[in-house]
Amino acid sequence: MKNNCLLIDFDDTIVDFHDAEAYAFHALTKKYNLHTDSNDLKKFMSVNQAHWEAFQQNQLTKEEVLSKRFEAYFGLHHINVNGQEADVIFRDELASAPIKYFMNTVETLKALKDTHDMYIVTNGVLETQERRIGRTELGNWFKGVFVSEQTGYQKPMPEFFDFVFNEIGEEKRECAMIVGDSITSDILGGINANIKTCWFNPRNKLNETDINPDFTIDSLDQLLKLTK
Repeated sequence: MKNNCLLIDFDDTIVDFHDAEAYAFHALTKKYNLHTDSNDLKKFMSVNQAHWEAFQQNQLTKEEVLSKRFEAYFGLHHINVNGQEADVIFRDELASAPIKYFMNTVETLKALKDTHDMYIVTNGVLETQERRIGRTELGNWFKGVFVSEQTGYQKPMPEFFDFVFNEIGEEKRECAMIVGDSITSDILGGINANIKTCWFNPRNKLNETDINPDFTIDSLDQLLKLTK
């Protein structure tokens, strides 16, 4: 069956999240008089990723992730910060960061918008994600946006996808495919939801899990062939 319903992740699928994250990180650390470089960013990204993975596994609440990730990172530099305060600063900078798309993204989505039902499905904080998505040039190309905070569940939980299909129509599940960069969030989530999965892997990462996507692409324009 044709995959004409596309659930597309936002961060590191439609837009380059690493670029926005770097912008917000350096702006934040500057406010705390901490001079940081690319190695510091990599360390923060590791700390941040570990906290979000703990959230996906229900080991931390979202509120704990948002504050503890900064307490943990600045603690490495023996700096005590108010995690909630740091989170507000970081997310404000993140929402203000320049939008950077991956190659062929805008052209591909424009080509698909009249023939496919497209929805954004993203984990994250509702206000921040709405601000960031609102700053893109995608306009009304997407028929809906689903943020984990809004649904009450996060990818890869099947309840997240149940919420989505309850809103857009359960019949769309049969022709749906999720497209995203995260094996443990997007691809596992698609498997849990019993829909097709497409791993967007522009940085040619190794899949070191036993989670296997139906398709793997390194540029979104490859969707044009997969969804014919």
